Formats: sequence, structure tokens, C-alpha cells
Amino acid sequence: MTTSHAQTEAGAAPLPPAKRHLRLAREAEVAHTEAGRFAVPLDLHEGAAEPATIPLVLTADEAVALHGRLGALFPFTEGDNR
Repeated sequence: MTTSHAQTEAGAAPLPPAKRHLRLAREAEVAHTEAGRFAVPLDLHEGAAEPATIPLVLTADEAVALHGRLGALFPFTEGDNR
């Protein structure tokens, strides 16, 4: 974990304003596209500009793979209901 990603009580520390990064949109609601894929709204932050919301579009297989990869990063034990 880098210092720009250090955790605070309120969550992740803000990144420097000159950096470009994506974050889950504040009121993110995953939706289906017309093609049946998943669209996850992400906010693109670039410097001091207002964030631009763009969708991350995933097939069902990609969504399952991402879920597995993210889940593997959590230190939960089997049966842990956090």
C-alpha cells in the first residue's frame, strides 16, 4: 500500500489532484446493457476537473472473474459474514 492509498477512518485517503484515477461512482448502481452485459458506473478524476462518470462494461464471465479476484483480497475466513 502506498502513502496515497493509506486508509483513514473515513476510508481511502484522497489522491493528489494531479493524478488520474477511477473510483466507484458515489451513487453507483450496476445496470444491464442492451446486450445483457453489466455496466458499473465509475467516476474518472483528472486533476481539479469535475469527475466524469463512465461505465465499466463487463460480460458475465468477466464480472464473475473480477468478483473472485476482489474477494481473494479480503482476509475473511470461511463462514465469516462481514
